[in-house]
Amino acid sequence: MNIKDKLKTLQLLSGKTQAELALLLGVTTLAFSNWWNGKSLPRKNALRKIDGALLKYGISDSVKSIKNESGLSIQKRAVFSIAKKHRNIFKKIISRTDLVDELSLQITYNSNAIEGSTLTREDAKNVIFENKVLGNKTLIEQLEAKNHDKAFRYLLKSLENKEQVGELLVKKLHKILLAGIRDDAGMYRSDAVRIVGSYVPTANHIKVPDLMKKLFTEKFAEKDTLNRVSRFHANFEKIHPFADGNGRVGRLLMIGILLYSDMAPAIITKKRRPEYYKALQQAQLHENFNPIENFICEAVLEGYKIIGE
Repeated sequence: MNIKDKLKTLQLLSGKTQAELALLLGVTTLAFSNWWNGKSLPRKNALRKIDGALLKYGISDSVKSIKNESGLSIQKRAVFSIAKKHRNIFKKIISRTDLVDELSLQITYNSNAIEGSTLTREDAKNVIFENKVLGNKTLIEQLEAKNHDKAFRYLLKSLENKEQVGELLVKKLHKILLAGIRDDAGMYRSDAVRIVGSYVPTANHIKVPDLMKKLFTEKFAEKDTLNRVSRFHANFEKIHPFADGNGRVGRLLMIGILLYSDMAPAIITKKRRPEYYKALQQAQLHENFNPIENFICEAVLEGYKIIGE
């Protein structure tokens, strides 16, 4: 296993930048960059420091263990390692108004953008926090931003009140998200629907109520939170219980389950939309949940970066 693989693993497990890792290892940023790019090799003393740093994350024989460990396993190890350092993450979030605002903005902007909203991050900020009306954007897009912010805050309040992440919450979130936009806000669909641009077949609308009940009774079957939330999210989106708004509701529910399990919210960005959809389809069409689980691991790590120390 080459040095770059070791360094990438260390960065993943630690959540540190290259500059921070260079400082940790006692070398210049340039020296670290040269190791990373294969332009030079660390000396024995530096190698010992690298292996010692990996040892702190449970990789005892670094070369052997990295060889035998899958990328998903390393990703999950990184998430769980960081999670141990950030106990009571939900309490930390709701105790800070600035953190709630930042998370709401990030999640609202990206989730709506994934669904086709043309609002920029700055647009969303102006609409949500400055109550501005943007003349160059549609009223629907602006209402979607306001509604999503309200839905996220409602989710936090529900978790704070120890309410169950279940069907009642699903319908309430949908009602808030689509308020003033659709007459069927908060109601399961009564017609067939397809996922645009996807070959994934959605559930027969007659079966939606039963499938949703089954989905929520099964969601805590797995002890592994990341595996559980990945399967839940892929299956929820395949059921597609609503005529519209399924992606946004599904991502909020995923965040709710993660926070309930004392983990950071998953931040799925607009620029990663193609990867996200591809990973979902692998799960929905081929029962291969590894890609979406790996993707959600990375999204959770993004959440930890926002929350910080």
